[in-house]
Amino acid sequence: MNSPLEIRKVILGIVLAMLWMCIFIFVKDSIVIDWAGDGSNLTPLKLVLGVIGLLVVGGYHLFVNATSETKKLSATVTLTIVWLSLILFYPFKEVGNTNGGAVGFFALIGGLAVVVLWVRFFSDDLIAA
Repeated sequence: MNSPLEIRKVILGIVLAMLWMCIFIFVKDSIVIDWAGDGSNLTPLKLVLGVIGLLVVGGYHLFVNATSETKKLSATVTLTIVWLSLILFYPFKEVGNTNGGAVGFFALIGGLAVVVLWVRFFSDDLIAA
């Protein structure tokens, strides 16, 4: 990771992850796409943009021309950003939210995954190629 090009690839992954999370934070749930024009077939815009963002971020991490360690680091940073966004912005205690417990459980499991991945990067067993 001594090359500036490799660092740029990780920073671009961070920017893409932040933009993807901004979709879920700033786009309102009430905005929909009316496919037929008569209100019979509505799709939430947040869902469509979220899926497109997932494809863009996933495709970036799969197809970027980088070393395997750079790809792993960029994916770990993206997972950390997604996990922190979930912890900070999900309404766990909202009155009408019946999924708070399940989302909280999977947030804990995701936090464990984040910790395990960062321990791998902070260990001394990595060999710079």
